[in-house]
Amino acid sequence: MRKAVHRAVVGVALVAATAASAAEAPRKDEAVVRSLFPDAERIETKDVILTDAMVARIEPLARARVKERLVTFYTARKGAAALGYAVIHSHVVRTKRETFAIAFEPDGRIRKITVLSFLEPEEYKPSERWLRQFDGKGPKDRLAVGDDLAPISGATLTARGIAEESRWLLQALREAVEVKP
Repeated sequence: MRKAVHRAVVGVALVAATAASAAEAPRKDEAVVRSLFPDAERIETKDVILTDAMVARIEPLARARVKERLVTFYTARKGAAALGYAVIHSHVVRTKRETFAIAFEPDGRIRKITVLSFLEPEEYKPSERWLRQFDGKGPKDRLAVGDDLAPISGATLTARGIAEESRWLLQALREAVEVKP
């Protein structure tokens, strides 16, 4: 009887801990978006499930494969005006995950990319200087390493990964939120 009660208590504690950490995630995400748009009065969240038709339009424009069908877009607003948009995204670089945030201008151009978490060895992590190459880039830019983006010596997979992910997320923003340049 004690074991059953103990298991029930542990089960309830695990459910409560899981619910608490799930509740913390949106707050952390909103804090990240607020750091990208400090003048925002409010942050709106929009979960978008990319349909087959949307993916079929995004992939050729992005020259990249869409790996995630669920994307959460954040809109930073001041009054009725959109200050910009953001997305927080994770992907595997080599064998470990990288999480970054992309802030977009109201017209859909990239405002800034910020690496939030990088679990690969530190020498593969992109520098802030390298990430600044993306600032102001939009859908007409190639966003290709060796073309309009400088390579990172010794970190080719990191550079290509961020470039590819940013290309399809840029197109997904245009498709899902209907941002027009």
